[in-house]
Formats: sequence, C-alpha cells, structure tokens
Amino acid sequence: MATTSDSRDSGGVAHYATGEDLSYAALLERGLDMGVLISEYVTRAGVQGVRTLARALSLVPSEQHAHESVEAINAYECLKSTASAKQAEQACTLEDVVTADRNAKGIREKHPSWGIGADVALARHESPRTGVQFLNYSRILTEDLSYATQGLKDGTITEDEAQLIVREVRNLRSENRRLIDQMLFCETHNAFGSGGAILREMIRGWAAILEPGAETDLEEKAMKARYIDLYQIDAHRMKITGLLPLEYGVALCQVLARESGHAQAAGDTRNRGQIAADFLLESLTGIREPNGIPLQVSLIMTDRTLLEGNQEPALIPGYGFISAKKAKNLFTGNPQNPLDTWIRRLYTAPGTGDLVAMDSKARLFKGSLKRFITLRDQHCRTPYCNGRIEHLDHVVQVRRGGPTTAENSSSRCKWCNATKEAPDWEECTISGDRHTIRVTTSSGHIYSSTAPPLPGAHSQSKHPQDE
Repeated sequence: MATTSDSRDSGGVAHYATGEDLSYAALLERGLDMGVLISEYVTRAGVQGVRTLARALSLVPSEQHAHESVEAINAYECLKSTASAKQAEQACTLEDVVTADRNAKGIREKHPSWGIGADVALARHESPRTGVQFLNYSRILTEDLSYATQGLKDGTITEDEAQLIVREVRNLRSENRRLIDQMLFCETHNAFGSGGAILREMIRGWAAILEPGAETDLEEKAMKARYIDLYQIDAHRMKITGLLPLEYGVALCQVLARESGHAQAAGDTRNRGQIAADFLLESLTGIREPNGIPLQVSLIMTDRTLLEGNQEPALIPGYGFISAKKAKNLFTGNPQNPLDTWIRRLYTAPGTGDLVAMDSKARLFKGSLKRFITLRDQHCRTPYCNGRIEHLDHVVQVRRGGPTTAENSSSRCKWCNATKEAPDWEECTISGDRHTIRVTTSSGHIYSSTAPPLPGAHSQSKHPQDE
C-alpha cells in the first residue's frame, strides 16, 4: 500500500512497499518523459482521466511575472480550444451511437435523434434548445471542416472562430465547405490574425464566387426569419432585439432619425436615443406619458413588507425583484388613475419562500391554478433553460397516471415540453421546502430543478452553523 511522503522532500509522492522511489523528481532523474506519461494516462483513463486533469489544473499556481502570466493565459486558451474540439467530436459520436441503437430497436424511426440535443446541452450546462444547434455545428465542423477541427485541437483557432466559420459555410454544399476550409488554412494569408470581421468577409467573398445563388436564398431566409423580441436585462431595464430584412431595418432607421431630428430642431432637450424610444412606445401603444401606462401586475410579497414596514424586496414574476418601497407604491396604484393599476397579490411561506396562497382577489382553488403555477415557476423549469413560459406541463404525464395538480405541474417553454417526450426521458417531483422536479435524461443522467425562491425565503432562514 502506498504511503504519502513529506511534500517538501518529494513533491507529495508515493513510495511503494518495495521502497522504490516513484516521486516526480525521481522519475525525472530516471529520464521518464512526464508529458508522455500524462498523455498515456488520460488516454487510457478516458473520462475519469479528463476529470483528474481538470482537478489538477485547478491547483496550478498563478504565475507572478508579466511574461509568464501572458504565456499561462495563452496556454489556457489553447486548452479551451482543444476541449471544444473534443466536445464536438464526442457530441457527434453520441448522436451516432444513440440513433443506431434506436434504429435497431425501431424506436422513433422518423426522428431517431430526438432528445439527444437536450442531453448534450444539459451536459454543457446550457438550455436544452441549444443542444440541436451545437450538434449541427459539431457535425459540420467534424465532417466538412477537417482543417478547422485540427486547428481547434492545436489551439491555432478559438472556439469563437470555429463557430464563425461554421456559420458562414453552413448554407453551402459540402464540397464548397471543404474547399473554403482548405483555403483558410493553406493560403499564404493570415486568415486568423485580423479579427472576426475580416475572417467573415473573406469567407463570404469566396462563398459568393463558389455559389452565387446562395445569396438569393439568404435573402429569402432573412424575410422568413424576421422577428422582434423583448427581454429584461436588469432590475430596471428591458431590451428590444430582433432580426429584420435589410429593407425593414432601413425604413425603421429613417423614420426614427427623422422624428429625432424634428424634435431636436423644435428645441426638445431629450437626446436622439430617448426621442426614438419614446416615439416607438407612442407608435406601438398610443401612450404619450410613461407614468400613465396601465398595468396588470402580479406582485409577490410578504405580509411583513405590506403591513409591518419591512424592507424585504417583492417580486414581479418574470421580471425580478423590486424594492419594498416600489412594491408598496405599485400596490396603492396610480392616484390619478386608480383603475389603471391592477395588482394580484400573493403571499409566501416564511423561511422557504414557497408560494402558498392567494388573497381574496384570486384564490388558488377557484380557477386560478394556471396563474398559481406560472407565478411559482416564473420561467421554464427545465435545468439551465430559464426560457419564457409557453406551456404548463404535467411532470408525470397524464398517460402515466399523473394528476392535474399544482404538485404535478411545471412551466415549460415549447421546446422543453416537447423534449421530455424523448425515449427513456423521465421526470418526477421530489419532496422539499420548495417545489422540486427530478429530471432523468435519455442517457440516464439526473438533474434537479427547484422553483426559484420568492420573498420571505431569506429573512427566516438560518445558516447551519447558527442552528
């Protein structure tokens, strides 16, 4: 049995019962190539070797000199690139193995890869909807872009550059993808030394020569893919984002620029961006005064905040926490237009922050189950997703005997609601202070999702050392 020696003498090494010194220093003295040894260990140990290597890297001390610090940063960047390439290869292998198995068993014959992307995404700690995108990226990279794949393994290019290449060639025929891949790495120019914009334009130029018709297809796709979205970025602001065909965007820019110019010429003190934002609000809603916006707000708060002057923040589900003062102002409504603000108030259990009941305006057992679940969950409950709620779902499906109750419910985005129908994917609820779901994916990996804490969860809770 090995025993650990003093690290000051031997670097934390082991001496076997035979007395043979197998310390790091002793192995070096005997001429052993440690790089070869480590490579062989990781290769033979597989996943466990990779995890061991990751743990070892976390113990590497930071360099204390400028030159060595930059070298270390570059080394870690190369490591990230290599890991990215291997992750892409492994994702393709997973898809091949699972689809072959399902085809052999006659499972999901029309779509044997169903749910594999979600498994990949959860392993990457990402939303399940991104898994298919990563699989598509991985397939193009490993099958059509051999030079880019090798460059990623060598650390010549970064994952961002690999993703850029894939995005720009994904609409081309396979043979043209391979040709551009070869030109990027075999020409005398430095395709990767001038930034992403230059790289992107270089690929687009070659693509236009190789497949002139692809540009027309992209114009049609731009029209079909148009969308506008609105999402919260912090406690006080929201952001409008979207994709528009060029002609749509030009028209919007011209109108906003015209209105901003007219307002400033008339002496308006707002800047151009503020004028554009206010004009957009008025054009879409007809509202000229921001303070007069009608509200229907679900406000989750503790009775201490409302009645006792406690400063615990309240929660507007889907938008985040607000201060106790703002919550009280919302609850009292708009003094000038008291009917413009309608508040649905809910209470939370002390300590756990679990949603327990509604007040007299909206009771749980009087047709408000849907609203209750939505307010409890706030976002899609699939681990790592946090997408917008589009469906209310039975955790255990009805066909499996699952009841239509708050306990057996969860909020889901459309993608995740469909994903859970993948072969061998199972979910159930587990007991706890807050509503918790256990997800077992098709590969047998287990994740849990607990409803987010609501107001009251922190003020009554105790640190284990305080008990």
